[in-house]
Amino acid sequence: MKRLLAVLLLAGCAHTIAAPVAPPRWQNDITAPDRKRLARLWEAWTRALNEAQTVGQGTAIASLGAVAIPDPATMNVEESPAGKTLGPLPAAGVYRCRTIKLGQRAGGAKAQPSAAVDTGEMRPCHVEVRGNMLWFQHDSGAQRLQGALYADGDRMVFLGTTALTGEMGTLRYGTAPQRDAVGVLRAMTPQRWRLELPWPHWQSNLEIVEIVPA
Repeated sequence: MKRLLAVLLLAGCAHTIAAPVAPPRWQNDITAPDRKRLARLWEAWTRALNEAQTVGQGTAIASLGAVAIPDPATMNVEESPAGKTLGPLPAAGVYRCRTIKLGQRAGGAKAQPSAAVDTGEMRPCHVEVRGNMLWFQHDSGAQRLQGALYADGDRMVFLGTTALTGEMGTLRYGTAPQRDAVGVLRAMTPQRWRLELPWPHWQSNLEIVEIVPA
C-alpha cells in the first residue's frame, strides 16, 4: 500500500511541473522582405567595401581594423555555421556601441547625405533579458536600434526596429517595414562583438554595430 501511495504521489507531482518553454525561432518571426535582406548579407558586405575603395576611402576602412573585415565562412544565413568560435555571445549587461555605416544607399530613404564610410561615436547601449530571450537597445543617438536577439548556435539573429530622435515609444517589429532592421550578431573576440545589418532603409548598404563592455 505504501508503495502504491508513493507511485500515486509521484504521478501527481509530474502533472504540476511545467515543461520548459523553448525560445522563439527567428525563422518563424522574420518578415519576407527581411528574410531577403538577410540572405543578401554577403552582397551587402562586398558592395559596401567596394564602394568605399572606389571613392578613395580604403584608408578609412583599414583604420577600422577587424570590425570591417567580413568572414566568408559565416555568410550562411539559414543555419548557424559550424566553424571556429571566437568568444561567447554577449550576456545581459551594460555595453558601449558605435555604429559604422558603409556604402551609399541606392533607392532607399535617406535622412541626410551619406559618405561611403561613416563612423559614429561610442555610445551607451545595453542587453537585457525579456522573457526567454535577450533584447538589445541603443540608449541614445539619432537612430536607435532596439529589438530581440534570437539564439542560433554560435551567433544570434537580430530582429528589431529603428527609433528616431524624439520618439519615446517602441515600434513592434513587423508593423512599420521602413523601420524594421535585421542582422546577425557574432563574437569577434571574447570581449568584442559585431552586429551586421544588411541593406538598412537609411543612408548605407551595410550597417555595423561594434559592441564592447562598458
